[in-house]
Amino acid sequence: FIGSIIINKKLEYDDFFEEDLCGTCTACIDDCPTGAIVAPYQLDSNKCISYLTIEHRGDIPIDYKNKLDGWIYGCDICQEVCPWNKKFAQKSQEKGFEKRDELKNKNIADWKNLSIDEYQKTFKKSAIKRTKYSGLMRNIKANQ
Repeated sequence: FIGSIIINKKLEYDDFFEEDLCGTCTACIDDCPTGAIVAPYQLDSNKCISYLTIEHRGDIPIDYKNKLDGWIYGCDICQEVCPWNKKFAQKSQEKGFEKRDELKNKNIADWKNLSIDEYQKTFKKSAIKRTKYSGLMRNIKANQ
């Protein structure tokens, strides 16, 4: 999350973090189903499932339809396989990060039959509205 703090005090800046913590690890590169991570620290955003399912307008390119790996909005595979993220992960106690009750028990048939009214109600004040109803339905169909 991005935020701003306005204070009347001079602050000392931290040095830029330059240590390479990845070393020889290539877990994110190896596990990305679309090959979006093309080299260490290089992402081809046009191949990224997050881009394809959120920002991309139009049909999912045919080369990626069978590589969405079940994701219908965004993707966290690179984050989930990162050893550093695994080592330091902590479950947030923030209620706003919890899965909404109306989403917990949805199965694929529920998603395929999602009406625009249910979409608007379920995702009111949610970032998922960014992809729009048509985009979410496109993503659901692309995973079949």
